[in-house]
Amino acid sequence: MQQQSRYEHYLENVLRYGAHAWLFALIFSTFLAEILAIVLIGAWLLRRSFRRTPLDFAILFFLGIRLLTIVTALSPATNLHALRKIPFVLVYFPLAHVAWRRGSNEVFKLLRTLVLAALTVSVYGILRVLFTPVWRLASTTSGATTLAMFLAAAFSISICLLAKNELKPLRLWLVGGALMLLALAFTRCRAPWIATLLVSFGVIKQWRRGVLILGLTACGILLLLPGFRMRLDEVLRWPPQLGDRPIIWKAGLELASQRPWFGNGPESFVLLFHQRDELKDKRVGAWHNFGLQLWLESGVIGLMSFLVVTAQAFYCFRQMTSKDAPSLMRTLALALGAGLSSLLLAGLFGGLIGDPVIDLLLWGLLGLISGSASHANSSASLAATPSIFEHPMIAEKVIARKAD
Repeated sequence: MQQQSRYEHYLENVLRYGAHAWLFALIFSTFLAEILAIVLIGAWLLRRSFRRTPLDFAILFFLGIRLLTIVTALSPATNLHALRKIPFVLVYFPLAHVAWRRGSNEVFKLLRTLVLAALTVSVYGILRVLFTPVWRLASTTSGATTLAMFLAAAFSISICLLAKNELKPLRLWLVGGALMLLALAFTRCRAPWIATLLVSFGVIKQWRRGVLILGLTACGILLLLPGFRMRLDEVLRWPPQLGDRPIIWKAGLELASQRPWFGNGPESFVLLFHQRDELKDKRVGAWHNFGLQLWLESGVIGLMSFLVVTAQAFYCFRQMTSKDAPSLMRTLALALGAGLSSLLLAGLFGGLIGDPVIDLLLWGLLGLISGSASHANSSASLAATPSIFEHPMIAEKVIARKAD
């Protein structure tokens, strides 16, 4: 019995510290992040402590639909290589387990690890811009869009933690936030930048000093980077000046009606898109909109199942911010909601599902949201239930045992 307890304690430590290592390594190495994800999933299965959390069924249903659409795909043999990425949705479960088991304090530590990783990659990226002929920053694992979306989520989370005094020292982290914004601007990606500012202004509207600092930093970056300002100006002249997206979206909407229910299979862009001659960037390999991508890859059923997952996630925030919830849980809900919102808003114009880094980050955040909501519900139920020790005879027996 004691040996089993030590084994379970060991697995708990693997899950707890492995989650920190995974979140930090995510933006630096896809290979290492996937290895750590497999370790986390394996430790969670071996732990066999399967606590039900709010998003579990919706996540499993979405995973099932994604796997099924490989079988029903336009070309199953071609889409089979997507099978390697899709099961990483399961990283949701160990993160949900850690959030449920360890509570809000541990989730705050995990979010700080995520912000620290974003700050580290920002400093590294800015040094590259200063000392090497790099015009556009990209992550060490994928492209510029991947880095931009990661920084968008991390910055939105950090600004919430700063507003609630959860990152100290404050001045040092404000400088760190400015560095993250600067690195985000150097990616030259517009959608994550706009999503970051929208979400940040929304969540810190009551923190006047924070809004002022954020506004001045954003204006300063636009003045320092004329090339980036020019790319933002193109958004005002949308759709003619918004790159290749109108061509891609028009072709995607025409193709979606041909196989509406189960789609054409994951990563089927190359099979379906034949207007590459009309594009300025010949290397484009995605639909640049997660809704259109899910519709084309997994049909209406796949798209609706993902929308159910996100709707349930935002409902979890309602539970975490109830009147009886402690202020710490409300702050956690604000930070997690800001990170998720940034990813979803940026994903309307970029990659989300299937991206080697952002996909993992999305399921990890959803796991933290679901586990935190379950922990909040358990704490509320425990607080509402009278303690058994209030009975005098039981209290006497407990005291006698402690005395022995």
